[in-house]
Formats: sequence, structure tokens, C-alpha cells
Amino acid sequence: MPRHTPQYILLAVILTCAIWMRGSAALDTLHTLTDPSAIPTRPFPIRIATRTIGSGPWLNHEVLAIDGKVLHSVRQYDEAVQSKHPGDSLTLTLSAPDGHALETQVKIDSRGPALATLDRKLFEALNGILIPFFALALGALVVAVRPSDGNAWVVLFLMISFGELLGGTPAIVSNPEFVWSSFWAMQWNVLMMIFGIWFPERATLDRRIPWLKYLLLLPCIAIGLAVTPILTIWLNNINAAMKFRSIYLVLSQVQNFTSMLAVSVFFITISHKAARAASPDVRRRLRILQFGSGVSMTPLFLIVLFSLVRDRDMFEGVPWPVFFFALLCFGLFPLTLAYVIVVERAMDLKFVIRQSVQYGLAQGGLWAVRAALVGVAIWILGNSKNASQPLAWAAVGVGMLIARKRTADRASQWLDRRFFREAWDSEQLLGELASEAGQFIQIQPLLEKVSRRIGQTLHVPDIVVLIREGESFIPRCSTRPGEPMRIPVDSGIAQRLRDDPKPQSIYFDKPADWLRNLNAEELQTLDVMRTQLLLPLYGHGQLAAIMSLGPKRSETPYSATDVKLLQTVTAQMALALENSRLAASLANEAAERERANRELEIAREVQDRLFPQNFPPIPGLDCAGYCRPARGVGGDYYDFLQLDDGRLGIAVGDVSGKGIAAALLMASLQASLRGQTLAGLHDLSALMQNVNRLVYDASTSNRYATFFYGEYDTVTRRLDFVNAGHNPPIILRGEEVLRLEAGGPVVGLLPGARFGHDVAHLEPGDIFISFTDGISEALSEQEEEWEEDRFIASAQACRSQSAKEMIESVFKDADLFTGAAKQYDDMTLLVMKLIT
Repeated sequence: MPRHTPQYILLAVILTCAIWMRGSAALDTLHTLTDPSAIPTRPFPIRIATRTIGSGPWLNHEVLAIDGKVLHSVRQYDEAVQSKHPGDSLTLTLSAPDGHALETQVKIDSRGPALATLDRKLFEALNGILIPFFALALGALVVAVRPSDGNAWVVLFLMISFGELLGGTPAIVSNPEFVWSSFWAMQWNVLMMIFGIWFPERATLDRRIPWLKYLLLLPCIAIGLAVTPILTIWLNNINAAMKFRSIYLVLSQVQNFTSMLAVSVFFITISHKAARAASPDVRRRLRILQFGSGVSMTPLFLIVLFSLVRDRDMFEGVPWPVFFFALLCFGLFPLTLAYVIVVERAMDLKFVIRQSVQYGLAQGGLWAVRAALVGVAIWILGNSKNASQPLAWAAVGVGMLIARKRTADRASQWLDRRFFREAWDSEQLLGELASEAGQFIQIQPLLEKVSRRIGQTLHVPDIVVLIREGESFIPRCSTRPGEPMRIPVDSGIAQRLRDDPKPQSIYFDKPADWLRNLNAEELQTLDVMRTQLLLPLYGHGQLAAIMSLGPKRSETPYSATDVKLLQTVTAQMALALENSRLAASLANEAAERERANRELEIAREVQDRLFPQNFPPIPGLDCAGYCRPARGVGGDYYDFLQLDDGRLGIAVGDVSGKGIAAALLMASLQASLRGQTLAGLHDLSALMQNVNRLVYDASTSNRYATFFYGEYDTVTRRLDFVNAGHNPPIILRGEEVLRLEAGGPVVGLLPGARFGHDVAHLEPGDIFISFTDGISEALSEQEEEWEEDRFIASAQACRSQSAKEMIESVFKDADLFTGAAKQYDDMTLLVMKLIT
């Protein structure tokens, strides 16, 4: 069987009985409100347990017979009235106070005159339908929400009792309905006293002397049990009931006294509990109950006192406007009972009053003013045609329609400022803070200002803001410095905020299920932070930070308005936090880029120093070279080396890859080559093998270089060379083009590679050109290669120029071909001309 099923079955049974018993009275009231002129009304009341008329011209006369039939019961009187139509008469046989009998005709009026105005109809609706069923529905709701709470069931019975006490009765009532209504109407004092003793926990005196309450409860219940049969007998047999009239009067007086005493116990008990309650939540609930009960019950108490002083039945002779006002006040009582039981955390009394006034009486009053203004405007517009200046009056009416909302809104703001200054200021300050929070760029000033303003506005002494750094949320702003506070990203706290991304209330006296599942370390962290409210801060869909707020100094919980405003603030904080992080990231990135650019510039300067600074001044030779890296620094290499025996070393290389890594290997290649030439090694095959081994040892397995090295003898014009996988250099001899291809594999890839060398003989007028594939394979915007043929044609076209000018012309032609296309590879060109 599902949990609480028996309680819900019992609730359904009680509701069914209550609705069934109240149904006839409600239908009668509804029928009366629909067509009051057709409903006959009693011409006079009959006092309880008598046949004596209680008011009107025949006051204190006894009714002996109606329409010629001896009056035996009150039910007979009701049936006689209901058998007539408004305007008909009853023939009464009366006994005057002096004992003589007389007959008279009593006209039966309709309910129309009594319900001619809207306020009287509203009074009838409240008394007969709205209050009884509203109270019943509210009591049922309380039990439905708290089926295991005994106080909730007491509230349900209280609501039934008050509904029967104040609700009307059918025109012709059955015995079960009458017994039900009479019994419950007399139990309200008992139920209030029980509620006061039990809510929210048993009174201290009751725990010590539990039998003491029965000294008052048992008489109250006994009186109710004794009076109900008397009333039932009176309904069915007046003569029999008259025997108990004296007993009824005594019981009635005692009942009024015990009722007031029981209600007094209720107020005394809750006042004592409120003064001594250890829990702030319990104290708030009791204060709200004390205030709400006092406001709602005082008018009814005065009416009861009025009845006692005048020795009359309850509500007899009470003007209906007074009774109407008492009913309106009473409406606060069931709401108060429901609030203190159902609401998880009761608000402070002033906040409850504020919201009740603002959204109840205040807002209702403002809407009444608005409705009145609209009505006046409509009347003006409707009658403007009869005015002397219809257009002017119509303009006034339209203006009132437009102005009504602004006036009412200003009145609402004035009400907040005048009577609830602190709450209004809090809302204003938090609203301003929400708009300001998004303007911060730096994180720390943002956190400090928001924490300070929230603390000052809501009077919260303990505030901690934790920012995600790596795999934990670390405190970046805290009013509790030095305390160990850290929330792991994979903790239950963080997971809860991700699963349910809204503010989470933390109450250790009534912990939520997820709070119970936290480990000891997480619970200790919440305890150290004194957390009462956790606010998640989300950025780009990720939990970026957590704000922990401790209890207010007033010990009141955070209201719905507080939480809503705090959500607005944290949303702006999250935005500012992301902006701050983005700004910091951009600043770091800019600084990193600046540092990288500077380092690249330094690397470029270093690499430039590795290239020949001055070309060798050898008679009969014109030498020049130029390297243009694709990324500031690159892996291309060229060199002219003046050897000890007067020969000229010529080197061109292309390291795989680009950028810093290629530049480093290029430097290693240059160092290896120069080391070998300084050692005086003239066997180019052996020299290249040594360079290959050195480069292999100094680089990773995926790094290598194509390389050409030659030694030119200026006397014999002999060029010994070895080509390690590089683009073959060319010799322009007139229109003839010679390529120097002999050699072996690339260097740095195979440690045991062998290289062969070859010899070329140059002639006066020859032009030796060596290059890297960045020249020959330059791409245009259409991704078309320049190719060697275009490169050679460009070199042939400018062969009459100096070596330096030839290089400039070739680069210019290459750039014209590539256009706006990005240079994707290092471009190196070396030229040596034999001057004739």
C-alpha cells in the first residue's frame, strides 16, 4: 500500500461528509442569490428551546398554531413558510405575554429587499458559500500536504467547525444536517485550544502535566454533546425542548465562558511558546499565528461578548455590517493556520504583513481606485454629448484612463516606502546592484563590491564566493578568511547545483534528501561557511562559481523576493565574471603574443646573424644571397665560406617544416657544416656523411634537411659538390641550363647514409644559381605553381644584372605571379656570377 493511503482515504471520507452536509445550505444560498424576490423569508425568529418570537412587532409572543395547525416543531414553521410565496400570509394563533390568545395575519416577505444591494449579496455569499467551502478546501489542502502531521488534522477540523459556525442553514434542515452542523459549530473552542497546545510542538506545561488540559476540554466537549440533543429536540418537538430551556440557558452561558477561556488558553500558550522558542523558524511561525489569530478573532470575540452582556443568542441583534466586517477579518484565520503549517520556512511577521497588505488590501484598494477612475471616465465619455464642451470632457475621460495606472503604481511605491522602508530599500539596492554588476571588468573588485552590498542590504554577515579553478571551487572573496573552504567539482554540492540550477536553501534542522547524501567533508564545508543559501553562477552553460550566503542577523529566511533579486544579481555577476575572464584571457593572450612576437623577433635577429653578413670579395666573382622566411624565422639556409686554401664554400639547405623548430635544426646544420670545414676535411662525401650523422643525433626522427654543398676553386674554376636530396642548382651558360644533381639522400634521416660527389667546370660568364623549393613552387591565388621553367626564364631575363639585382628581380617576378596569395614556404635564392 502506498505511503499515507489510509490518511488520504480518511480525508476523502471526511470531505465527502462535510460537502454533503453543507450542500443543501449552499444550494439554498445560491438559489436565493439567483432569484431573491421569489424566495420567502421567515417573518420572525423563534428563540431556541421555546415557541417565543424573538423580534419584530410580536416580540415575546408565543406561537400556538400556524394556519390552524398546532405548532409542534420548528421544522413545521419552516415548512409552512416554504410552502408560501412572497406576498402570502401566515395565520398565527399567538399567546401574548399576559396570557390571552389572539389570531393575526403575518405577511411573508421575499429575500429581495434584504438582498437589494451588492454588499448584502456579497455578505450572503460569504456567509453561506464562500467562507464554509473556502475553509474546508484550505483545511483539506493542509492535510493533503502534511498527511502525517497531527496539527494539520486539527486545522481541518477547525475549518469544518468554523464553516458550520458561520455558515447558513437550509430553509428546511434534516436531522443529520442539523446534528452535524450543531456539533461542529460548538467544537471550535476545543480545537483552537488543542491546536495552541500542540503546535508546533507540545507546550512545556502540557508535557509536565498532561491531564491539566482535560479540566477545560472535557467540559467544553460535554457541553457540546449536551446542547446538540436539545437543539435537535427543539427542531422536532418544541414542547419537549421547552423542558430543557433552563438547562440550555445555563449550558449556553457556560459554553460562552468556556469558549472564551479556551481561546484565551490558545493565545496564552502560543504567546508563551513564541517568547521561549529556541528555533528562529518556530518563533516566526508562532508570532505569525499570534498576530493572524488576534486580528481575525478579535471582532468575533467582541460579538460574543456583546451577546453575553445582552443575554441573547449568538449573533442575535448584531448589525449585519458589523457581522460582515467580522467575517472579512475571520478570513485571515484559516490562511494563517495554513501558512504556519504548510510553508517550509515561515517569513518574518513584517514581511508577511507587507505582502498581505501590498498584494491583498493595498493592491485590492488600488484596483478599486482604478476601477472607480475607469467608471468615472466611462461616465464622462458616455455623457460628453450633453456637455457644453463635449470634446474637452471626452479628453478628460481619456486622460483619466491613461493616468490611472501611473497613479496606482506610484501609490503602491509610496505604500512600500512609507510603511516598509527597509524591505523597499533592500529591493531598490539589490536592483541597482544587479544593473551595476555587469559593468565590472576585473574579478576581485566585482566580488568585493557585490559581497559588501549584499551583506549591508540583507544584513548577512557570512558571505563566501568560490570561483572554479581547475578541479575545485576556491574562495576568492570571503567574510570568513582563514577557514578551510573548498568544493570539488565532482562533489555532491556542485552536482546538485548542476542538476537543479536554482538557489538551494540549506537547513540542517530539516535537511533535504540531497543534503543528507553529502559526505562529512562537504557537510563540514557548508557548516564552516555557515551556509543558508547557495547561489550558482553559470557562464556559457557551465557552473563557473558558487556564492554562499549565511543566515541573516534577523534570523529570518530569505524571502521569494530576496531570492529573485539575488538571482538577478548573480546572473549579472556571472556575465561580469565571464567578461572579466575573457578580458584577462585576451590580455594574457595579447601579452603572450607580444612575448612570442618579441621572441620571434629575437630569433629572426639571431637567424639573420647566421646568414652571411658580407659576401666574400673574391676577384672575378659576384656573389649574393637572400632568404625570406614564411613565418619570421624559417628552416632555409645558405652560406658562403672562405676556406683556408683560397677556395669558396657554397651551401644551400632546406629543413623540413617551418618556424622555430626548423630554424633550430637549420642552426644545427650550419654549425655541423662549419665544424667540418674548419677541420680541413676536403673529401666532400666524407664531409656530408659526418654532417648527416651530427644532424641525425641533434634532431628528432621526423626531422631532416635537403642540402647542397660545393667548393669552388677560383684558379681552376672547378666546382666540387655533393647534393643531399636538394633541388639541383643550375648553371646558366648562355641559353644552356646545367643541373648539378649528383649526391645522395637527405641529411638527418638515415644515420648510415652514403653520399657521392661530382665535379663541374665553370666558364667565364657562367651564372651559378641555387634555390629552395619555396621559389620554384610558389603558389598563386589560384593555387598554380610558378615552377622551375618560369623561375629559370626570370633568371635568364635579368642575367645582365648584378647578383644582388638578379635576386631582387627574381623575387619581384615571383611576387607578381603569386599576387595576394600567402607565402606558405621559406624562399631562398643564392647567385654566383663569373665575371668575364
